[in-house]
Parts: sequence; structure tokens; C-alpha cells
Amino acid sequence: MSASPAPARFRSRPPWVLALGLAAGAALTTALGVALGFRWLLPFLGAAVPFAVFFPRVRAGRFRAAVGWVVLWALFQSLAVGAATLLLPDRTGAAVFRGPPYAAEMVHWVQTGEGPEGSPRLFLPIHARHFAAFCVLSALSAGGLGLVLGTVLLNYMNFYVATLVGASARPLVAALFGWPIWAEVRVIGFIVCGAALGALLPAAWSRRRGGPATPRFPGRLFALGVGLILADIVLKTLLAPPWQRLLLRALEGH
Repeated sequence: MSASPAPARFRSRPPWVLALGLAAGAALTTALGVALGFRWLLPFLGAAVPFAVFFPRVRAGRFRAAVGWVVLWALFQSLAVGAATLLLPDRTGAAVFRGPPYAAEMVHWVQTGEGPEGSPRLFLPIHARHFAAFCVLSALSAGGLGLVLGTVLLNYMNFYVATLVGASARPLVAALFGWPIWAEVRVIGFIVCGAALGALLPAAWSRRRGGPATPRFPGRLFALGVGLILADIVLKTLLAPPWQRLLLRALEGH
């Protein structure tokens, strides 16, 4: 990933200003999306917040910064959707695509151990479809539509986690472990791959227009992202059974 000094336009705003903007953007777009209740509006509103920071850095070859800011936004987005779910579960469920059915599926897995989460035979095709769609969308839109799909996945995961927290006898444990380590690795892997693929369209456009040179496709960055996706599969296969038992104890208060 690029470690070159930041151009002046990126040094014009202190990092805390960008962080505050991402936090406020996640809170405001989530509140607006939940208030309006249109399921496809929330991910587009949400993705617009990090894209404003992500795109200029990818175009400039500052991939490390692009990844870091989107990871930070994902944290803020998770907190915003989680808080909305706990405060207004019905309205948030109406606004989050696949929120209620995914939460029901995952809570059933916590209670019984049954479902795709604990079975590589079942979850691998789902993961492959998501990753393939994410890669295609990211490559065709400078990362923008990849962020939209990523926001969809992030939102319904957070709806489930908040639902689990609200139903648990030990909500602190559910809050700490509701997001399993493999899912966190997968989110970072998607963001890294999205940053790499997001460079393709600006580079092609620049060559066509005869503009200034843009960074070539960062193959090593993409390989890192794929490695994180593979690590997610390994971790999930190994850790899902004990993780399910841990969450069950939190749910039931054992």
C-alpha cells in the first residue's frame, strides 16, 4: 500500500475533522434512512459518506488512507445502526434490507447451532456470491457500488447483533462477541479489495482522456484482501461452534 506523503489537499483538514464528519454522517444518514423507511435508500445514503473520503484517496494512490477511513466509518455505521435497532427495532427493521430475516436466522443458529453460519458447505456459496458481486460492482464504479453492497451487508449484520444484545440475559457479552472475529476480518478484506479494484476505473478514464498518470492496479493490495477473505473462511470454520456456545450462554444467562 502507498506510503507516500499526503498531497496538500489531504493535509488541509485535520484527521479529527474527517473522523467527526464520518461519525456525524453515519448517524445522520442512518437516522434519515430509518425515518423514511425505504430499504434501498439506507445503503445508498450510508455509502455516500465514506465514498467522499475514499474516492479521492484511491485516485491518488493513497490506498492505506482509503482503507483506514472506510474501516473507521464502518465502526461508526455499526454503532449508528445498532443504536437505531435498540431504540426503534420495528422502524429500523423496516429500513434495513434483510434485517429481520437475517436476525431470525442468526438467533436460531445461536439457540440451536443449526444454519449456514456453522456449516462451510452452506456458507461458502453465500460468501462466494457476495464477494464476486462486490468485486464486479467495485471495479465498474470506482468502488462506489461496492460500498453500497458492503453497506447492505454491514447493516443487516448490525441489525442482528443489536437484536441479539436486546434479547440477551447478558447483553454486554453479546455486544462484545456478537460480531465474531471472522466477520471483522471479512469486512476489512472487502474494504481492502474494494480499494484495489476502485483504482481500475479512474486509471482507465485517465488513460483514455490523456490525463496525468494514475496508479496502476495494486495487485499486492488485492492479494492481501483475498488473503483476509480466505482467513475469514478458516476462522469461521474453526471457531463458529465454540462461538455459538458462548453466545448461547450470553443469550440465556448461563
